Amino acid sequence: MYRDDDSARSQRANALIDEIADLERQKVAHATADQRLEAARRELASLQSHAAAAPRPPALTMHLLVFGASAAAAFVAYNLVL
Repeated sequence: MYRDDDSARSQRANALIDEIADLERQKVAHATADQRLEAARRELASLQSHAAAAPRPPALTMHLLVFGASAAAAFVAYNLVL
């Protein structure tokens, strides 16, 4: 057996150890990201359920109806006064 084979195996083993360590770090980071994703989804669902329970502002048709009723009342009042 050659002495170079031992050093090559040692270098390859060190490279594999470094690669495994990097992959393990990525795995932990991915798990943390997954947990944050789930927490964000739960928070969003909570906010959306509260938003759905809140009263909605009046629609454009309601504004137009009130404006029309006000205009009609003003017209009638104007004609009665004069």
